[in-house]
Amino acid sequence: MDLTTMRLACTSTEQFVDRVQPDQYGLATPCSEWDVRALLNHLLGTFALGQALLSDTPPTVDVAPGELPTVDLVGDDPAKAYRVGVEALLAAAAGDALTRSHDTPLGQMPGAVLGGFTTLDIVVHGWDLAKATGQEPTLEPSLAEQVLGFAQEAITDATRVPRIGPEIAVAPDAPATERLVGFLGRRP
Repeated sequence: MDLTTMRLACTSTEQFVDRVQPDQYGLATPCSEWDVRALLNHLLGTFALGQALLSDTPPTVDVAPGELPTVDLVGDDPAKAYRVGVEALLAAAAGDALTRSHDTPLGQMPGAVLGGFTTLDIVVHGWDLAKATGQEPTLEPSLAEQVLGFAQEAITDATRVPRIGPEIAVAPDAPATERLVGFLGRRP
């Protein structure tokens, strides 16, 4: 995954984060174990972890891949926290970070793969937030296609468990957003 796609993913999800209202924090999300506030925290934790891994520095937040951070990152202004997280992530992904390998909790990982998983997380959880809060969850088709292509290469039946549900069949000619979220175990 490249920096342009990561940037586009961040911008795509930002529109959904900006529209989340505090009275929606307790709403259920497609991630059955997390409500909207927890999902926002996971997303912000993803930025912190991605920034640390791509810059080969210790994380500033205690968070494991696919988990919630041990502290609340949402605070009073999730949109501001989101933008700060995006800036740190994109700064870490600049330069040669996406073209070299990095130590991760899952072992050595090429930067493009690490960036791909980070981008995938940002996109799908943006869709999750939109869906949970009643926003139109359609993604820009070329972004959805790129992320779907990465997901189809990187995610196998063996690596789906425990964080990604079984694929939900959608028509092969369905819009890219529907094919992406179906592949990731979500009902479009």
